[in-house]
Amino acid sequence: MSQTSTVAAGPRRLAVPHRLTSVLANRAAQIIAVEILVIAVFQALSPNGAFLSEANVRGMALTASQVLLLAVGQAVLMSAGHIDISQGAAVILTSVVAGNAMLSMGESLPLPVVLLLGVLVSVGAGAVIGAINGVLVGVVGINALVTTLGMLSIATGAAQVITDGVNLTGMPGELQTSFGAVNLGPLPMPMIVSLVVIAIIWAHYRFSPWGTHTLAMGSNPLAARRVGISTLRNTIAIFVLSSALAGLAGYIDLARYSTTNISGHLNDSMAAIAAALIGGTALTGGRISFLGAVVGAFLAIILQSGLVIIDLSPFYQTIAIGTMLLIAVSLDRGARRSAPGSG
Repeated sequence: MSQTSTVAAGPRRLAVPHRLTSVLANRAAQIIAVEILVIAVFQALSPNGAFLSEANVRGMALTASQVLLLAVGQAVLMSAGHIDISQGAAVILTSVVAGNAMLSMGESLPLPVVLLLGVLVSVGAGAVIGAINGVLVGVVGINALVTTLGMLSIATGAAQVITDGVNLTGMPGELQTSFGAVNLGPLPMPMIVSLVVIAIIWAHYRFSPWGTHTLAMGSNPLAARRVGISTLRNTIAIFVLSSALAGLAGYIDLARYSTTNISGHLNDSMAAIAAALIGGTALTGGRISFLGAVVGAFLAIILQSGLVIIDLSPFYQTIAIGTMLLIAVSLDRGARRSAPGSG
């Protein structure tokens, strides 16, 4: 009897450590642990504990509402074996186009209509940028890195030409008071909108053939075509999605500051790529983690905000993002080498 009890109890004693090991092996859990440590360090180093002040936490949440969109768009692209380094430029150009559109409408339309048209113009302009990228990659056959590098210059230059190098101002004040500066419970409204959009994309990716087809393209594009997957249509669609999300981020940027920022956002693409990679999405395609991309984006935001709070030069933010990107690529390569069947 005692032997039977001992044997039966054995698996129960091992169950908890096994579950703990599984949690600790999860990439998202590892990133969250790192974030907790980094937050503690920045809180200790910041003057009067300013890092976790209400104002700074709200600022990080608002920044997250933009970076999360870019990271998820990047993760979807990477899962298909592509990449988009023009997202930051798309944020700039779409905010400029939307800002100009709202300014030109002036008082000729009711204010709610102006604000609604503003977001539609911003997202639509992003979709056009993505469609161009998708056609160049899928139809013309230009490498995604080269295509989006070219678009990075084109979109940035176009924004500067449109504005003569001067940021647009004079946006409707209600853009902030009715959206950009509004809280719903503890979260800013832009953050809630971003999370809802991400949840919809995740559900569609997870529960429709689109996700399976995208991963198949990333794993083996030739095999995907042979089994009847429309790789051209899907390629264009995921580039449209990436840049449309950048357009939404551009509108959120307008809503936050009531002005454009044509000299900023050029590092946003690198932060999004690093977030997706460090979160577990494969650089070469065939693997994606939406949760990993989300927590990876928060890590980038925490680092950027923390460096500012402890009064380090803004240039260190660029170094931090570059370091994060290199670490993420190293983790991705290590994961592929340790995978079964890897050479």
